[in-house]
Amino acid sequence: MRFSRVLRGFTTLAALAVAAGAAHAQQPGREVAHATPVHVEVLIGYVSAQPGTIDPAAAELARMLGREFNLQTLRVLQLRQLSLALRQMGQVDLPTGHWVSVEPEEFTPRGLRMGVEVQGMLRTHVNVPSGNQVVIGAYSYEDGRLVVRLAPTYEAPQSLPEGR
Repeated sequence: MRFSRVLRGFTTLAALAVAAGAAHAQQPGREVAHATPVHVEVLIGYVSAQPGTIDPAAAELARMLGREFNLQTLRVLQLRQLSLALRQMGQVDLPTGHWVSVEPEEFTPRGLRMGVEVQGMLRTHVNVPSGNQVVIGAYSYEDGRLVVRLAPTYEAPQSLPEGR
């Protein structure tokens, strides 16, 4: 099925895009103390090319993915709000028995640097400005694929180390 090949490509492309972002990250240096928590919305969704419905809770995600893929079905399986301090890891279980973890690490001029792992599939770091999102294609599921959307919101500290 073409869609599954495309989604496999999406997983590879997402992993490469995330890895490329991590490759450009600067070396860690002096950390800025920051007591305000980072709120990370974690959406676990099911996508498929099979005829179905688009969950209204994921309409924005469907529009974004629909530009690249023949998306016919998008169902929100889980929506979690994590409130994390820097260096605190949060974890969400996937319906495949695997998990996804996220760890806010530090604030940089390019956004929040987060460690992200999809168990057995991907381990990387991403920089995400507040209010933006990262979407990762994950495991095959039913007749489609799982996607993980991470959307952090936070107040960045006033002074950040230079050169990051």
